[in-house]
Formats: sequence, structure tokens, C-alpha cells
Amino acid sequence: MNAAARFLSPSEAARQLGISAKALRLYEERGLIAPHRTPAGWRAYGPAEIARCTEIVELRALGLSISEVARILKGDADILTRVLTAHEAALEERIRQSGSSIVKVRRLRGELGRGKLPATRDVIGAVRARPAVSVAFDLPWPWGGERFELRDIRLLNYIVGPLGSGKTRFAQRLAEALPDAAFVGLDRAADGGAAIAARLDADAAPEGEGRRDPGLARG
Repeated sequence: MNAAARFLSPSEAARQLGISAKALRLYEERGLIAPHRTPAGWRAYGPAEIARCTEIVELRALGLSISEVARILKGDADILTRVLTAHEAALEERIRQSGSSIVKVRRLRGELGRGKLPATRDVIGAVRARPAVSVAFDLPWPWGGERFELRDIRLLNYIVGPLGSGKTRFAQRLAEALPDAAFVGLDRAADGGAAIAARLDADAAPEGEGRRDPGLARG
């Protein structure tokens, strides 16, 4: 161990990286990092380990699982191709949306130039982009910390799976992560979910675009 180098304890390294010490341990268990050991057996993270962890954290922020990160760090071209392809598609979608917004703004400016005052809702729709609802978090047991990311979430989502698959725990975690979300387990309702289903059917037009029930699960 180089005495001149600055070595950090797990808690110090986790704080610097903005992750938990548990995440560091998971990276070690998956073979992504190999921290040094002090004479007393304590883990220590030097500049090389911190640099490696920084790469892992940034790759995880892209929505990649630990196994995918491991393959990228080993130089897996297939995973790199998939990541770059997805990023290219996202950039192209942003360009498409920007082009559509420019067309709307130009049309409104043209109307103003002809002396026609556009409707307020049209102006708001043209100049304010509506953010897409998305969520990303580390999956609970039994998935062992794998990264999950979901975009373009609908107002109502069903999660269906076999017994023991962990779908209920997953749906609950998803409902916790999303704003204004609610988890409803239909099969656990006293009447088999009939009353809840009837209420949902009657509420076909929810009030407010922010209302969501992404955790509706059949468990």
C-alpha cells in the first residue's frame, strides 16, 4: 500500500461517491472492485479504487444493472453498442421534440405578426415542455440490488407474476418511489377486488394529470 496515497474507509469512500457503504460491499461481492486491506483487515479505498467506483456509479446512473456494468468494464462490445444505441435514440427523440416545439412557436409568432392573439393554453403548451414521469431505484429482495428504471409511466399500471416472484414487494417499492402514487393489491381485498375495480372503472377520467396508480398489482 502506497503510504503517500490517501486511503479512505468504506464510510468515507461512500460519502465521497454519494452512495451507501452497502453499495460498495455489493460492488465488491460482484467482483467489480477489490479494496485494499489494512494490517488490521479493514477495507481501504485508494485513488485507483475511487476512480473505478466513480465509473461504476456513473454507469449505474445510466440505468445499467450491475451485471451489465461488469461486462462494460471488461470491454464487452455488445453492451457498449446497446448503451450507445439507446443514447442515440434518446438524443434523436429530444431533437424531434425540439423541432416540434420550434414549429409551434413559429406558428404562434406568425399569428401575432398578423394581429391574431393566440390562446393562452396554446402559448403555455408551446413554451413549456411537459416532463415525462419516470423512476429509477435499486430493486429490493429477491433481486439483490439490481438497478430498475421505468419511463413514460401510464396513469394505471398492472404488475402480474407468479407466486413467489416478488411482484408485490416490487409494486410497493414502485409506489413509494413515484409521487402521488398508490399501491392496490386487488387479490388481497376482502371482496376479491370487485369494489376497487368498480371504483377504478367509474374513475375513468382522473382529476389532474399528476394522479397515478402505478402500483396496482395482482398478488
